[in-house]
Amino acid sequence: MLRYLCVAMVAMLMTASAIRYTLQIKRRQIEPATSSWLVFMAGTALSFITYMLASDRDVVSGIMNTMDVCETGTIMVAVMLWGNTKGVRFSRFEKWYLAGIGVIVAYGFIFGDAWGSNLFVQVLIGLGYVPTVHKIVTLKRNTESFTAWSFSWFASIFAMVPALWDGNTLAAVYAARSFVCVSLFLGLMTWYKYIYPRRRAAARISP
Repeated sequence: MLRYLCVAMVAMLMTASAIRYTLQIKRRQIEPATSSWLVFMAGTALSFITYMLASDRDVVSGIMNTMDVCETGTIMVAVMLWGNTKGVRFSRFEKWYLAGIGVIVAYGFIFGDAWGSNLFVQVLIGLGYVPTVHKIVTLKRNTESFTAWSFSWFASIFAMVPALWDGNTLAAVYAARSFVCVSLFLGLMTWYKYIYPRRRAAARISP
């Protein structure tokens, strides 16, 4: 019962995250980087494919990876419809990132190692946060959705239950990686949304 309740919670939270993020894009409340979401979509899709091959299509244990593919795909459509897609250019990092995905695909085909490929993809997905982090740090303000990312954070916690319950290592690694990355990302967003502006204002006032 607990296992399926957690699976349902992950599905609901990730769906809510996608809807919230999409609405904020449409209302021009956030400024997602188009190239970053292309990178995220490519990474989560490859992770899902390698996971399905390595885990006998165990969607329940890997519910977060499944929902991540749906979420990134939905957000990518929203970005293309309502985001700023004019003059989209990939940075050198993003080009190397996509090249890394190509290397992992080639490795999987050559050696037939879907399990190992999936672990490599987790590293790439973690690195996928770098362009968005760079954007926030450069602009020195938060450009992302607290609500949507908070939903994803809670989803990663619930996702650990079915993964550990079934002893599914890849699903547990995916949920743990998501928890760590989103936690750090929310911390950065909090800094530039609340703490940095106050410190900057205080510095201006002080003699």
